[in-house]
Amino acid sequence: MARGKNDLILRDRLQFTLDANGDLDVVYGRIDLSDYVSVVNNQGLAIKEMRIQVRDPNAQPRTGTFNPDLISNLGAAGGVNFGSMTIYGTTTAYESASDVGIGSPNTFFQGEYVTFSGKEAGATVPNFTNVEYIQYGTPDLHPEGYVVVSDVLVGIASEQALTYKDDTLELDVMLIAEPVKVTKDELKEMLAQATDL
Repeated sequence: MARGKNDLILRDRLQFTLDANGDLDVVYGRIDLSDYVSVVNNQGLAIKEMRIQVRDPNAQPRTGTFNPDLISNLGAAGGVNFGSMTIYGTTTAYESASDVGIGSPNTFFQGEYVTFSGKEAGATVPNFTNVEYIQYGTPDLHPEGYVVVSDVLVGIASEQALTYKDDTLELDVMLIAEPVKVTKDELKEMLAQATDL
């Protein structure tokens, strides 16, 4: 997406640590937009796009590159293993990432890393591994831009991401947003966002 004349580019970096099973109950990073939004002055931001980059500077100190194979060679033999990681942009603090999808209120970005890996009984290496990244970005979910009058939350959760058990990863976030004026009626509707944070 080309940057518009009035667009702002906002960046942040978050850290999160997976447990010994590669699991992470949803945690949130908050992107402070208080310099750009004001209910009193009817000022909001239309988020036009959210971009993410997962980073692994501990394992890749020269590049910080993240390996999207969430299982590597760590899955159990005798079946198919499944690992997943979800990252989403929202103005609602959902208690569980399993409640969040593209149909969820106040969600403007959804990204998912998924790995399937199969090992025959007694095998020491997988017979197959499929790695996918699925993204439903803001242009897909809110083509006109998602207008906010509050801070933005970035949710992260994972399940059976064995490659990253006990590891701390980083998530870089970039928002492309345009300042907009918000009417009184729009403000009434959107103030519910602030009470959900």
